[in-house]
Amino acid sequence: SYRPDEIPNVQRMDRRRYVSNPDGILSAGAVARIDSLCASLRERGLAQVAVVVVDDIEGGDAFSFAVELFRSWGVGSAESDNGLGILLVKELREIRFVTGGGLEGILPDALCKRIQLNYMLPAFREGDYSAGMVAGVEAAAAVLEGGEADLSGDGGELPAWMIFVIVVGFIVGPLGLVLAVQTILAIASGGAVIPAQRLAILNLILYLVVEIWARIA
Repeated sequence: SYRPDEIPNVQRMDRRRYVSNPDGILSAGAVARIDSLCASLRERGLAQVAVVVVDDIEGGDAFSFAVELFRSWGVGSAESDNGLGILLVKELREIRFVTGGGLEGILPDALCKRIQLNYMLPAFREGDYSAGMVAGVEAAAAVLEGGEADLSGDGGELPAWMIFVIVVGFIVGPLGLVLAVQTILAIASGGAVIPAQRLAILNLILYLVVEIWARIA
């Protein structure tokens, strides 16, 4: 298990290196690819990236560990605060992104999470940490370069049709129940449901179904 001050800071030894991989979890090819991506981002002033991949850490809190580690390394320029630290702790099965204030608008926490879900975790589950880390850094680099990462994969999220069914079930179901109760009460009292009232409820149900589908499809 590592403490933050025990992680090798490869940047101090060689400014062309950005990946600290003391336990050899990543392949040499993966390290070279990530180093190349990080160097390109730094040369263009887009971001300063540091990647750390270890077996285990002391304390078990990956987020606090990452914040302390990358802050102590001074990741990111003082002027633009454009640092991005990525920590993978294999034994905890956790991946953490820590962004400087200058990148929070470009790489907000929600987007970082989706990159992890869509690009990194699927490979990690298969034990391929090299492929997952490369894919995740490539996706983050694409966003930082002004493009968009392809986040259309399911990444463990519910598909649109399932969300639609769930939402409609919660909204349309109660309205349909109201309509049914009104009909039963009207029949029991010997009367009939007012046509305009029934029509209004049916129109509302139809409107909600169309509106919900338009928003999530």
